[in-house]
Amino acid sequence: MKTNNAFDTLQTLFVQDLQELRQLRKRGWFVLPMSRIVKEEHIGRCCFMAEEFLDSEELNMLKRELGFNERQWNAYKAKISQ
Repeated sequence: MKTNNAFDTLQTLFVQDLQELRQLRKRGWFVLPMSRIVKEEHIGRCCFMAEEFLDSEELNMLKRELGFNERQWNAYKAKISQ
């Protein structure tokens, strides 16, 4: 494992972003679509950062803790490739 600090930092970023994204989705039509898009792109960037800074064991643990399967993980990464 590289550093617990990178894992903890990324986990905190993901948890905050996912919580904010859930709040945006709850508000539905009252939220500008751009707010949701920006938040999803940020989560996608965090996915790439996690792949860069974490070893495979840490990365798999992070995905499990966040409840992401590979399809969901790749879907967020694709948000910044569009």
